This record gives sequence, C-alpha cells and structure tokens, in this order.
Amino acid sequence: MSGGPCLSVVVPTRDRRRLLEQTLAALDRQRELTDPFEVIVVDDGSADGTADWLQLVQFGGFALQQVTTRAGGPARARNLGIRRAAAARVLLLGDDTVPSRELLAAHLRAAAGRDVAVQGRIDWDPSRPITEVMRFLAPAGPQFWFTGLFDGGPTPFSAVLASNLSAPTRWFREEPFDERFTDACLEDTELAWRWQARGWATIYGEAAVCWHRHHYDRIEPFLERQRRAGRWARLAVALHPALRWRLALQPIAFSAVSALRLVLRWRRRDAWDLRCRVAFARGYLAGPRPRLDVAG
Repeated sequence: MSGGPCLSVVVPTRDRRRLLEQTLAALDRQRELTDPFEVIVVDDGSADGTADWLQLVQFGGFALQQVTTRAGGPARARNLGIRRAAAARVLLLGDDTVPSRELLAAHLRAAAGRDVAVQGRIDWDPSRPITEVMRFLAPAGPQFWFTGLFDGGPTPFSAVLASNLSAPTRWFREEPFDERFTDACLEDTELAWRWQARGWATIYGEAAVCWHRHHYDRIEPFLERQRRAGRWARLAVALHPALRWRLALQPIAFSAVSALRLVLRWRRRDAWDLRCRVAFARGYLAGPRPRLDVAG
C-alpha cells in the first residue's frame, strides 16, 4: 500500500467527548514515525456534541475521518471504522485509553511487517491518583491481566483487549467483530478465539503502552461491569461451546477457591476477588438465553 498510511487507528466513542479530546491530542503528538497515519473516529450515537466537535476540529499530525452512526455498541462501531481503513494494519484504541508518545511506532516495530496481531500494554494513567481498588483491578486483576506475558511472546485469547490492539486489516475484515455483542464485554475475547482457531497469532508488545483514564475508588461500580461480562459470556459460550470451561466453569470453580482462601486468610483483596467472581457467575447464570439466529 505504497504512499498510503502506515496505520489506520480506529476509535469508537459514545458520550465521552472530553476523554476523546485527550486521546486524539495524544495521537497528534506521536513521534518516531516516518510515514503518515490516519485516525477514524466512529461516533456511536453520542448525545454530548461529539459529532459537531469532530466536524470542526483539525489535527496537524494525522488525517481524521469521522463516522457517525446510531448507537449499536463498540463491536459494530469498530467494524464500521475498519471498513474505511486505508492502511494494511489497523490499530484499535478506546476513547479513554490515551496513547503514549511512541505507541504507534511501538506497534509497528513489534509487528515487524509480519502477519501477527500485537496486544499493547494498558496501565492506569500515572498522572492521576491510583487507588487500592485500581491496583487490585490491573495490571494483574480482573480488568487487565498482563502477568506472565513477555515482550514478543504469545498472548492468549483471554488477554486480548480491543482498547490497544493492532492486526492486519484483512484479519478484521475476514473475521470481524460479532455485532451481537452490543456491550463492551467479551466481544474482543470472542474475536481473539476465532483468530486463534485460524492459527493467527497474537504477540505482546511491552513498549506499546496506553494510559487508561478511568477512576475507581470503590469496587461496587466494577461489580456491575462483571455482571454484564457474565451475561455476555453466555453468548460467547453459545457460539463456541469449547469456551464453556474457560469462560463459565473455571470462573465458578475459582469462586469456591477464593471463598476458601478468604476464610483461611482474610484480606481485602481476597474479598474483592471473591465479589468480582460471584458477580460474573451471577451474570452468567441469570443472563438470557442467547439468540443465535440473529445475524452478526
């Protein structure tokens, strides 16, 4: 794709204009790139003026495309953006994952021209207070788990996160996000499972860092996210029965282990861990029966 962009960055967003502004400003400050890149923002039904702002704003470091659509969830929004991509590689970001100055260059270095996906690292924004709850949730917790990964090494499907992930554009087009996932839960895990089934490898790029701008000072808001994840795990298991152990039975079994650990040695982190696992299990068990006849 000579003369075209070296990367197409796709960012879905809904009602988070202020965070989106920070993410796009950080993309405008990228360095160590020798070729141009493009950014495609998909406004997924925002009601906060995002669409109007995108029509007015300009950036010197990249060409910006805007796609405005009705609310349909991040899976559908990403698919819409990927269809517009001109580069041979797509980088997916979240509107609240602010890229480090070398993020794009780090993804390209890690890929090194190969047909591989690159999972970048996601850390809490160091410029903001990091609470005890946030330290529990990531980078070795129920939100982000990077323990055991090493630079250039394999990334299991369960650790793939679409908020800092690059891959060949054709992968996303041949195996797109399943649009039956209308929430930001498990849609990237299910996609990575299909990629893995086709023998498409995902490696870890330690230097490809984004800063996650989301604050937790209590565990309760995250428990609702875990309940939603449990509900969407029912769809993933219905689509791929081989995932039953990894996404359903294993978390429930680990809940029992976590409860025993809590009885034997009470610690706040153990209590949080048990509550997160129970919330996921409740979401899974109480979730509606998925409709597989609806086209993705």
